[in-house]
Parts: sequence; structure tokens; C-alpha cells
Amino acid sequence: MLSNYHSAHSSIFNSQNPTALHAWIYYGAPAQNAPDTYKKHKIDVLRPQYFNLLDDGSLQRIDEDPYDLYTTQNAFSEKNISELKMYSKEQLVTISGHVTGMRNAFAKRATNYTGIVDILVDFVNEHQLTGIDIDFESYNLWTKTDYTNYKHFISVLGSKLHKSSKKLAVCGPMWTSSHSPHQWKYIDFVNLPVDYITPMVYDYQWDYGAGQPTCPLAWLKRWILMMKKLFKNERLVIGLPSYGYTASLGQYNIKNLSLEQIKHLNGYHGGIRDNSSAEIIKVVGNTVYVSNDRESMNVKRKLVESLGATQVSVWHLGGNDWF
Repeated sequence: MLSNYHSAHSSIFNSQNPTALHAWIYYGAPAQNAPDTYKKHKIDVLRPQYFNLLDDGSLQRIDEDPYDLYTTQNAFSEKNISELKMYSKEQLVTISGHVTGMRNAFAKRATNYTGIVDILVDFVNEHQLTGIDIDFESYNLWTKTDYTNYKHFISVLGSKLHKSSKKLAVCGPMWTSSHSPHQWKYIDFVNLPVDYITPMVYDYQWDYGAGQPTCPLAWLKRWILMMKKLFKNERLVIGLPSYGYTASLGQYNIKNLSLEQIKHLNGYHGGIRDNSSAEIIKVVGNTVYVSNDRESMNVKRKLVESLGATQVSVWHLGGNDWF
């Protein structure tokens, strides 16, 4: 079943350039050097996180503070926006949130809910950006009501963005079981006004414990094939990892780290290339380090391309390798 929804906007997909590359930019440490990557490599779509949905249901814009670049570098500034436009075809402003903030925002639909939509649409219009990227997580905690309200929010936001010829991207969850443990169903988004649907195909380790890869190739293949049955290539963007993690072997005290951080901890060199994922795994005593590097990223990208998908988005720029 392919999507009946057709974007009215121009696509970045080009048959002469079969893979369109997206990348998320997180503000502050450990991703301060994200510009080094997008200035050196051609990235079609940049997704900077300029807003957080706070637990009280309000939006917080993250501004770059020249006196506190450790925690705010790559956040919003006029200079940052100008630079992103210089080095990418499209810019999607990411809004990050969790279930508590989502519930409080949706509970205040008459005021706060509408206000959030207006703030986001006005922001991308004012700064002449491509659109919005919604990343509301804690999917395992969503109730049926949460999910219903979320879909309504997406419908309202997408429709209003489209009236301004702007785009909407939505990030979605993964699971390792045969059936979804969440309220979320990708088929529900087929006819919603979403230009880019981005299944985040990573965090596998959270289901099976430390020592597992972030994204096994067989799992990635299964998800690509499922998503291609629902969404056309101009809408489907496969989320891939560039990050790694460390933890106690077999446990769940997982701490996500950039490749640079793992190398600083001596958790990369001397590790073993895992056949199931192409990732580097190194065990030191009871501590395990799992890393993505250029090789593992390229193996995953080639798998995506071999299955006929044409867009990927990488979490995250800064401190990590690129293709």
C-alpha cells in the first residue's frame, strides 16, 4: 500500500543523485563541531534542533549564547540560519519533546496547542526556512488518547505549513518485536499531511542490552522493506545512527556517546568489527563500547540504496564520522 498523500512541494530527490542526505544537528556538547561536517560534505537537508517542548507544554526556543557555546553552539541565531542555508538545500527546524510536555500541550488545545502551531509556522515563514521536524518521543508511555491528540496536532500543523508552502517531517519509533508495542502505527500517517516520514532505525541496544549493536543490518533491512510498502521514496527518510554508546556488558545503564568521545575513552581502537552491523564493539573488563564509524555508516547506506530507498537521515552531526 503506497501513500495516497502527495506533497505539493518540490522534492530534493534527483534521479541523477540517488540518495538524498539529511542530518540532525543537536546544540551544544558533544556536537559543537557539526559545521565541520556540513561544510566539508554535501548534505541536502539539515535538521537543527531550535526548540524543545517543555514538560509544562510550552515551547522553549534554544538560542546560541556566545558566552556559553559549550551548551548552546549550533542553536538558533541569525548567523547560524544563514550558514545552514549556504550549505544545504533544505532546513527543517527540529522540535524535541516527550510525553509529559505533549500531554500538557494537548490538554490546553484552545490556547497553548494552537499557539504552538502558530509559533512554529510563523518562525519558518519569518526566517524563510523549509519547514518543521517533529520529534516527540517516550513512545512506550503514550496512551490511546495521547496518540489521537498527536495525530490531530500533526494534521493541523501540516495543513497550516502547507498553506505557506512549507514542509513537515515526523520522526517515528522502531521496535524489535513482530508487532508494535506502542500506540503508533505507521499506516496511520499514510494520508496525513507529512512530507517526510522518518523511522529512526537505531537504539536496538535498548531492547537487548549492552553489547548489542545500535542497528543490525537484518533489522534495518526488515524495516526498510516494511516502510517501502507504505510510503513512496519522496516521503520516506530512513533514520541511521552515527553515534555509539558505552555500558556494563549485558546491562541497561547505556550512555550514548559520539565517536570522538568513545575514542577519548579508548573504546574504539582495538575493537572488533561486528558482522551483523558493521559496527565496532570493544569489551574492556565488564565495560562494552559500541561505535559507528565511516565504514559502518557506508555499509548501512549501501543496504538502504540496494533496497531502493532514496533518503537517509543521520543522528547526529558533530563528534561523529560521515559517509
